[in-house]
Amino acid sequence: MEGLNRDSRQSIYFGINYIVASGWVSDKKKLLDFQNALLESQLEFSDTKLGTRNFILLRKEPSPLQVKVASLGPQVSNIIINSERPTYGLDLFAKEADAVCNAYKQTWLDSPCQILRCDATLRHLYSCEEHAFKYLWENRLGQKPQDFHYLGKRPVLGGGLRLVMPATKGDIEPVHIEIKIESFFQESEKMFIETLFLWPQPRLLPKNKRFDPEIRLTRVEKYAISEVWNFLLQPEREE
Repeated sequence: MEGLNRDSRQSIYFGINYIVASGWVSDKKKLLDFQNALLESQLEFSDTKLGTRNFILLRKEPSPLQVKVASLGPQVSNIIINSERPTYGLDLFAKEADAVCNAYKQTWLDSPCQILRCDATLRHLYSCEEHAFKYLWENRLGQKPQDFHYLGKRPVLGGGLRLVMPATKGDIEPVHIEIKIESFFQESEKMFIETLFLWPQPRLLPKNKRFDPEIRLTRVEKYAISEVWNFLLQPEREE
């Protein structure tokens, strides 16, 4: 597409979060069991931080990875897994997230549990031939640069869109979607796109079943590189 390079897509963030109906406490033995379970999957972390209500594991190599388990309240806990500026693809992150979730389940969830909600977020950058906001404002939205004079004739360094789409009755599994599309302020010729899926419906996780980060992350990526990309295409103008 003229103006925006699809092949330039760069992943700058992967993340998934589960909120579970289960208590969590910072028991030292459990924390060691968790780390040992991670080591069995070749996941080693260079730094750990223990708080009164959370435990964080950090890794820089071979690709940044952060894992956080925390208590959100009585009988409610969560596990957050994310990678800032990953040096590998989503497939490897998803496999590591699956291993982390399995270690968490083995350590703290001995019986069937209820997942209260789940959300997954991906962030991408695309290169533009010109200022990314100029492309978004003029090419995609068909607006005029003179329109900003109403704001006091100040220069506009960038901006974007935020789209919120609630779950609908047609969803097989209800999902709330949020999309942010904006110029990347650190590099004006790059377009920043964040795609978030939130599954708000509680569901039972049987004792013999694993968490499903790979399925959910893959679903978000497919949406981000197809539907969101198609939305970015400059619409054909009627003659």
